[in-house]
Amino acid sequence: MEYESPLNLIIDRATFKIVDKKNLTQNLKNTKLRVKFGIDPTGKNIHLGRASTIQRLRDFQELGHRIVLIIGDFTATVGDSSDKKEFRKNLSREAVNENFKTYKNQLSKILDLSKVEFRYNSEWLDKLEFSTLIALSKKFTVAQMIERENFHYRYDNKIPIGLHEFLYPLMQGYDSVAIKSDVELGGSDQLFNLLSGREVQEFFGMKKQDIVTKKLLIGTDGRKMSTSWGNVINIMDTPNDIYGKVMSIRDTEIIEYFTLTTRISDKVIKEINNDLKKSSKSGIMNIKKTLAFEITSMYSSKKDALKAEEYFKQRIQNKDYDKLDDIIEVKVKSDNVDILTLISNLTGQMPSRAEAKRLILSGAVLVDKKKVLDYKEIINIKDKMMVKVGKKSIVRIKKDE
Repeated sequence: MEYESPLNLIIDRATFKIVDKKNLTQNLKNTKLRVKFGIDPTGKNIHLGRASTIQRLRDFQELGHRIVLIIGDFTATVGDSSDKKEFRKNLSREAVNENFKTYKNQLSKILDLSKVEFRYNSEWLDKLEFSTLIALSKKFTVAQMIERENFHYRYDNKIPIGLHEFLYPLMQGYDSVAIKSDVELGGSDQLFNLLSGREVQEFFGMKKQDIVTKKLLIGTDGRKMSTSWGNVINIMDTPNDIYGKVMSIRDTEIIEYFTLTTRISDKVIKEINNDLKKSSKSGIMNIKKTLAFEITSMYSSKKDALKAEEYFKQRIQNKDYDKLDDIIEVKVKSDNVDILTLISNLTGQMPSRAEAKRLILSGAVLVDKKKVLDYKEIINIKDKMMVKVGKKSIVRIKKDE
């Protein structure tokens, strides 16, 4: 497989906006830069969307630049509302530090941590004087804040906006001053905050940082990938789960996933796109398998990706359940039982009958490889009958005489 150069991945791949592109391009080649990236560890997992931006930090590393990772142990207690249409839950510093324990191991899947400078922004924000904060506030207006899409929505719909939320961009901007950043990287939803860093740096008489923002990844349900919505592919998921989740994305998102999440060259992606346009259903499936294999390999290994590919083939495509090693065996005494009772009560695979009913109606329940769509259907219990519930649970029925 042909892969793209680090320089092109930074400048051209899935770019939303760059400020200032000409200056950045020159400096990438001629100057050792301090590249800032901020993380508020609001959860324990890094999903593929965030990882796709962190991958660009690896490209900066490969070009010889210094990565400065800001751990927002102070800012996370305030909460970034950049993409929220309601109050964001504030975290304690203890919770932030606990979450970050898992982050470091995950980051090592992408970055050379021996070449990363880790900084906690409580180091300087705890010491920030109120008089300085007031002076910084004069660089911004309430109108600027309200014009932001999420705040505008909340204002129009009379959803409370806390004054502390207006201060978040100032604090993130002050991070840029504290670590003397030359470049800041982030997702497109962070553009306002990153631009604030330039304003705050100018206030302190510093050279303004360049900015690189990347497009956001769509989740498995067609919305922006977000832990809050549960539509994520976490990089610490099992290889089987990563592969399977990638295979579940919409066909219309295939090229976007190749572009945002892999390092495959633009030339190859263009060829894949051309093939996709003229492919049959099976051809599209094969292209998606290439994508799933590539992503799974990035966060585990090619050996694991091959196993995941075979697992997907057996479980989803061929439904060759007998070859799987994670089948649950359940004894059932009844001769005949409705499907709803079978999967929710007798096999114990569903937390509630309502959830069992939902899965049946959505076509996610199979008995001996045949879909059951009527939740009132009576099932004739047979020894060694196979029942598949959702994407993961497979039950072998043992007739208890």
